Amino acid sequence: MDSVYAPYPDSFYGSHLSVAPGWKVGGWPMWGYTDPAPQSCPACDTEMDPLLTIDTFEWDSSNRSWIPYEDQAAASSPDSRYRDLRQPTAVQIGSGYKQQIYICPAAPEHPHTELMQ
Repeated sequence: MDSVYAPYPDSFYGSHLSVAPGWKVGGWPMWGYTDPAPQSCPACDTEMDPLLTIDTFEWDSSNRSWIPYEDQAAASSPDSRYRDLRQPTAVQIGSGYKQQIYICPAAPEHPHTELMQ
């Protein structure tokens, strides 16, 4: 942990060690621009579970701990050929956001909800 995170060890843990960025099924969704808010099922008001996260970027240039090992050297290169390493799918959500799809654990046939952050 570097000195920037020394006063905020929880923030370091969250961004560098626990919540992986990028595309994923299930797991723990990252906080967006606001504090996390439970997603409630519109049919039965049950708290919904994350089903799928579609992220524009697989890792953040300010958070190098999630760069795949095989991409680390190229990601540090100033060569413009390596500019798109963090977006290997070439899918862009909004202006570089992530799309989260939630499912009702009580009844999978209930409507899914989505959240773009």
